[in-house]
Formats: sequence, C-alpha cells, structure tokens
Amino acid sequence: MTRPDALFGSRLRERILKLLVLVEPAYPRQIAALLGEHLVSVQNAVTALGDLGVVASRLVGRTRLVELDPRWYAAAELRAFLERLAEGDSEIRELAAAVRQRPRRPGKPI
Repeated sequence: MTRPDALFGSRLRERILKLLVLVEPAYPRQIAALLGEHLVSVQNAVTALGDLGVVASRLVGRTRLVELDPRWYAAAELRAFLERLAEGDSEIRELAAAVRQRPRRPGKPI
C-alpha cells in the first residue's frame, strides 16, 4: 500500500497533527523533543498550520500551547480523520503514551 509522504503539506505537519490529536494541548518544544525534530522546524510548521486555521495557540505565562482549533469549520471531521491515522502509526501512539499530562506530587520519587 502506498501512501503520500506529505498528506498535509509535509511529513512533519502530518506527524505534528497526529501527535496533537493524542496529546492536546502541547507546546512546540515538547513536540520537537518527542518527534526528534529541530524546534525551529516545528515552530514554522505550527505557524503555517495556524495561518491555515487548523491549529490554535495561546500563551499561558511564557509558554505557547498549541491545539487543534475547535472553531475551524471542519474540526470534528479533521479530528476523526487524524485519530484514524494515528491508530495506524505505532510510533506516534508510543510517543503520546510517554507524555505525562498531570503534575507529579512533590517529593514523589521518579
């Protein structure tokens, strides 16, 4: 089965979107570390996706959080499509599973 490498314009954009649907919200540095990409590349891809209206970002303190934009006209369909794509990508699922979403209790050993 052949598949396009750049379904969303580039392979990096596709990986970012699949990761976002599993780990939302996320920040660019976290995405770059998980995907093993350069921070600038991830920031540029997130900016391009934001310009298209697919993702939204907001500042929380000095941290820029990124998530799929729920106000985008096809947000529900895109989310369902990305969830389906992520099902077939074991690498992205493993990366998402490794992300801790809640804070650790102070003093708890790692």
